[in-house]
Order: sequence, then C-alpha cells, then structure tokens
Amino acid sequence: MGAFIYISVFIFGTIVGSFLNVVILRHNTGRGVTGRSGCFSCGKTLSWYELIPIFSFLTLRGKCGVCQSKISWQYPLVEFANGLLFVFLWAYFDVKTGDIFLLMQFIISCILWSSLLVIFVYDLKHKIIPDRFSLLFAICAVLLVLLGKFIVPGYSVFSHIIGASVLSGFFFILWYTSNGRWMGFGDVKLAFSIGLYLGLSQGLSAFAFAFWIGAGFSLVRLLAPRLAVLLGTKRLSSGGEHLTMKSEVPFAPFLIIGTFLAMILHSDIFHLTTFFNV
Repeated sequence: MGAFIYISVFIFGTIVGSFLNVVILRHNTGRGVTGRSGCFSCGKTLSWYELIPIFSFLTLRGKCGVCQSKISWQYPLVEFANGLLFVFLWAYFDVKTGDIFLLMQFIISCILWSSLLVIFVYDLKHKIIPDRFSLLFAICAVLLVLLGKFIVPGYSVFSHIIGASVLSGFFFILWYTSNGRWMGFGDVKLAFSIGLYLGLSQGLSAFAFAFWIGAGFSLVRLLAPRLAVLLGTKRLSSGGEHLTMKSEVPFAPFLIIGTFLAMILHSDIFHLTTFFNV
C-alpha cells in the first residue's frame, strides 16, 4: 500500500509538472494556459497520448512524431523533478499518519515548491524572476508559518518576520548600491519570501549555500574553456557563449537550491538559534 501511494503521488507530481511546463512556456507571451499544445516546428496539435508526462517523451525518442524536430529536455526533466518533489514532501511531512494539518502542510508545500520550480527554470531561460510566482511563494510561506504557529508549541513567527526583513534588506543593499548590476530586484523579492519561509537562521544558511554553490559553478564555467585549451582538447574561439567576469549569471536557481538544502538539513550554519532562538 505504501509503494502504491508513493507511485500515485509521483504520477500526480509529473502531471502537475507537465502543467508547469505550459506555464513556463507561455508566461508573458500573451497566450493562456488552457489552449491545446502543439509542435513549435510544424504546428501539429498534440494528441492525448503525446502528452503523457515523461512516457511520451521517451516513446517519441525526444522528437515530434510528424516533423522529427527535437523536443526540449526541459519537459521530462521538469515533470520528473516535480514528481520527485511531491514524493519527498509526502515523506517529509509523513502524511500517511492521516493528520489533517500535515496534509494541509503537504498541499501548500507542493504549491510552494512548484512555484519555485517555475522560477528556477524561467530564470535560467530568461534571466527574469516572474513576480506572480514570487508572490505565490510568499503567500504559501505565510500560510505555512500560520499553520506552524497553530500546531507547534513555541513556534517563533518573529524569526520568520526578522528573516524576511534581514535577507531582503541585504539583497536590497546589493541591488541599490550596484544599480542592479550585482542583483536584480526580483532577487530581493525572492529573498524576502525565503526569509518568510525558513526564518532567519535557516534563511541565512540557504544564502550561504547559494553563494557557495554559485561561486563554485561560476568558477568551473569560467575556467573550463581555458583548461580545455591548455589540455589541447578545444580551441578558444571568439564565437559561442563563454562566461567572463562580466557575464550575467541568474542567481535564483542557486537561491532555490540553497533553500532546499537548508530545509532538508535544518541548517543553522551561523548557530543563531543557540543565542537568539531565531
């Protein structure tokens, strides 16, 4: 029975992930999310059996059934990632115990992390954080804080208020002093929601993870082409996209990864709870 539930939750997560792909694709294009999906190259309207999450991509071998144009790997990856997120959250909240409050936390968390998945992919593609999904994240964070206050004795709402203020304030200073060159204002709003969601101690841990991972990623991308030239496996051409010290790197994906790590590890890197209970 337990395996059946997890499989069902995963399948439901992939179905939601398929919808998220539509949202990512059509956001800010003037198209709604209710129209039928079709091939970008030949315009063929997709049949129901071509819209089965993950399975359709595999059976079609990543190509349109008519024109054979390639289908982006984004589609199965988002579906798979969202399915895994739903399974993880089901286990994280131990919903099988039947507690209505745990079920509510699970549902709200699924919406929250689905919105973060949209932000993750959209920022990678367009280097923009959509406001409506940052707002959805913030609303879900507030609901989870209110639920926590209601069901957990001694739950500190103060930590979440301070976390939102400190984290967004720090990013606001970076945005303001650099005139938007170091951070976009979308990152400020995302930082506010992360603070609301995690509180101050875990929120600062999420930021530390984000900066460490982002720095490591940027360093690898910066050095990789030059190492390839030194090893004689590649020429450093003027064409193509190479990361430089002035390149714009979307930071929201690193913030989201950091948030996930801080949540699952219950991290308090700076040991704030020892002194301030935040």
